[in-house]
Amino acid sequence: MKWKAVLKNLDVIAIIAASAIAIILHHLGVIPETYVISILLMLLALHVLQEALRGEEIKEDIKAIAKNVRVVDPEVELIKPRDLLIYTEEFALKNRGEVWWFNACCTMFRSQELFDRLLGASIESPKTTRIFFVMRTSMKEAWEKDVQPKIEKCRAGEKVQEPVWCNIDENIAFQMIDVGIDRESKEALVAFWGEPFMMELGSEGQHVPRYLIHVKNRSELILRLQDIFIKCRLKNN
Repeated sequence: MKWKAVLKNLDVIAIIAASAIAIILHHLGVIPETYVISILLMLLALHVLQEALRGEEIKEDIKAIAKNVRVVDPEVELIKPRDLLIYTEEFALKNRGEVWWFNACCTMFRSQELFDRLLGASIESPKTTRIFFVMRTSMKEAWEKDVQPKIEKCRAGEKVQEPVWCNIDENIAFQMIDVGIDRESKEALVAFWGEPFMMELGSEGQHVPRYLIHVKNRSELILRLQDIFIKCRLKNN
């Protein structure tokens, strides 16, 4: 380690040695004082130049490292309670095609604010083409009471297709959108029935998401979710 430090600072050592030799020669009367000052100034200028060049080399090294650094974007991301409302609304507005809802709790749309952020934003977005629901049969009454009237008041409510009602055994619920520009590219917000992902409000059985999992388009989970949705829809349509 000591030798590495010496080699790394060899130019500095050489400048110090040259300066010392010049001073010794001056004291011995070999060279006059004016020569000593000139030599010292020249050595100092040389040192400054070398440091400047070294600084440029460091900058280039940093740029090279930065080009090779890639920020790892995870395939899935946990969305926490404090971010849910804003995140879900922004997610809905990213859609560029169809929206798929699977096994959602209709009672969460009882709140006008939740309806506007979770579903209304998709309906009103000009980029949304159609919205499909595959729902538990037990949610039909809540749909007719809490969701259908709000959809009918939306300017583009006709985008929402008649839900497919079926018996769903899966404990999973999700909203899937298409974020692709030139080709299909699906992403999903996933929740699970029960704690800790959903919480029940009051005594009327209203369930609202507490945590969501954002599944990105490159995750293999997207294919599995698509398969679940399509199979249930075709089986009961």
